Amino acid sequence: MKLRRVFKSFRYGEKGFTLIELLVVVMILGTLAAIVIPNVAQFMSEGEDEAKETEYHNVQTAVLALMAANNATALTTSHDEVNEESECDLVVVSGSSDTLTDFLIGGEFPLKQGYDIATDGSVTVD
Repeated sequence: MKLRRVFKSFRYGEKGFTLIELLVVVMILGTLAAIVIPNVAQFMSEGEDEAKETEYHNVQTAVLALMAANNATALTTSHDEVNEESECDLVVVSGSSDTLTDFLIGGEFPLKQGYDIATDGSVTVD
């Protein structure tokens, strides 16, 4: 019991933290922020690259599914002439009303990159 009274007498009148204690906490938080922020930025850029690769794979799969559903060996476009200015997102198999958008799942979303789809079904990134 006496030891407890001695320790209480040392702390009599102390209310709060000292300046040194606050500076140590700020230094620790600053060090953690300096380590964490660059790593988070790196993970975000890696996630963007992985999203593009996944989207590319999904477009390839949709083209193959379109061709398989219609027993097709070649694709044609719904436009007579496709050039750089006119985007053609409807790729149909001759004699079919199926479109590529019927085989892309996930709802309406903008593609992260452009794709060239050849008549043989091969897909390349613009």
